[in-house]
Amino acid sequence: MKYFVFLDCSTLSQTAMSLASAGEGEQVVVAVGGYRPGSAIAEQGAIPNVVELTDNYIKSLHITPQDRVIIGACNPDLFLPLVCAFPPHGAAPPILFITEKPVSTEAAARPNVSVVNMVESSRARLSGEWKDISTRQKAFGVWSMLKDADRVLILTQNDPDPDAIASGMAVQALLGAGDIAAPICAFGKVTRNENRAMLRLLRAKVHYIQPEDVKEFDKVVMVDVQPPYFLKTAGRIRADVVIDHHPYPQDYKAKIRVVETECGATATIMAEFLSSAGVEINPRLATALLYGVITDTMLLSRESTTRDLEVFSMLWPMANHDLLAGMSRPRLRAHELDYFVKAIRNRREMGRLLFIWLGSASQEDIIPRIADFSLQIGETSVCAVGGVSKGNVVISIRNVDPDLDAGAMTAALFAQYGSAGGHRTMAKAVMPLARFTKVKGAAGLSQARSSILRIFKTLEKLHPGLIKAVEK
Repeated sequence: MKYFVFLDCSTLSQTAMSLASAGEGEQVVVAVGGYRPGSAIAEQGAIPNVVELTDNYIKSLHITPQDRVIIGACNPDLFLPLVCAFPPHGAAPPILFITEKPVSTEAAARPNVSVVNMVESSRARLSGEWKDISTRQKAFGVWSMLKDADRVLILTQNDPDPDAIASGMAVQALLGAGDIAAPICAFGKVTRNENRAMLRLLRAKVHYIQPEDVKEFDKVVMVDVQPPYFLKTAGRIRADVVIDHHPYPQDYKAKIRVVETECGATATIMAEFLSSAGVEINPRLATALLYGVITDTMLLSRESTTRDLEVFSMLWPMANHDLLAGMSRPRLRAHELDYFVKAIRNRREMGRLLFIWLGSASQEDIIPRIADFSLQIGETSVCAVGGVSKGNVVISIRNVDPDLDAGAMTAALFAQYGSAGGHRTMAKAVMPLARFTKVKGAAGLSQARSSILRIFKTLEKLHPGLIKAVEK
């Protein structure tokens, strides 16, 4: 295989020659264009031969389909005879145009021709560099805020999910700190089987603490959660740094806030931080971050963006897929299976909305798990699963209707009773049971269910066609 380099100007000669020298094969440099021997471009030494591009000359080169042709063109039209010297369909060498100007359709449309516009490529490259600089500055800001603290509290939601756990592990990596100097903590215990399997297989820890323990730490960084989340259960918790991807309508104070709702997972933000800062992502951490992205985006099918896809592609070859498989296939415990049976029996189809009431739930995470499962039932496009756990009415909503925003709908229906909101495809409401039953005049779980049903029926006016009342 030979490399043939054709040039008509010195400005692109270095780029073209570098591409040729990067390959394996005999290099043949041919200068073609409106230059004569002895001209400035020839004297520069970049182009050893200045020739006329004729049919006879092209034939004399004996270019085969196995060879490669690189064209550095200030005037792409000069090289049309070279491109057209080979059949448009059939055996022809691959031809790469490097230029700053448009290439004629006749040449660019050929299957063996590819065009690299230096202006557009530089613009895309610069855009990526600006993004990397911005990410690196954010990562450095977080590191600078926390680096001098003797003990850093990495705080997650009360029952942390894989995204929160992985993001906490990434903060430890960013700080170069271990479990003693920067422990991952929560005000609740990890209850979901998948999450417990993740901790066991990755040998990670989430420590259970009380709100009063926060004062023992010099700095507090919240990952995958924001301060208003804790108001009703733990009170006002200080935050020096907040890193999250969830939208939160309530304002709060934090010295650094990295809240990027365009990401499908906080693990995406943290993976970008580590990559831009040059922090090594070992297989264990790559597996955790990848699992965080997978679970929060349902394998890039929910609320995912190009950033999530890029991080997924970066982490995939780095991760331990045996561990990933082990985390993804945990066993259901007997009492958890009972909830699924109850959900199927107690489902209520209201047009395109499926409503399931679980009553009392010993663990809150079973509610969103059944909400994910419920999208597989019937022809519904919106699923709402409710129950009462630890003194709160909890409602998880999943949505595949492109015309509906689940977060906005949930906030409109339930924000007056507690915290409510989320993304277009998934949302959640958490309302103190005592307050909800008092406002709605409900007594007991059965009346709480009826009150929630009546609230959902108001969607008949807001979203005509979504709700169809079905009396049982």
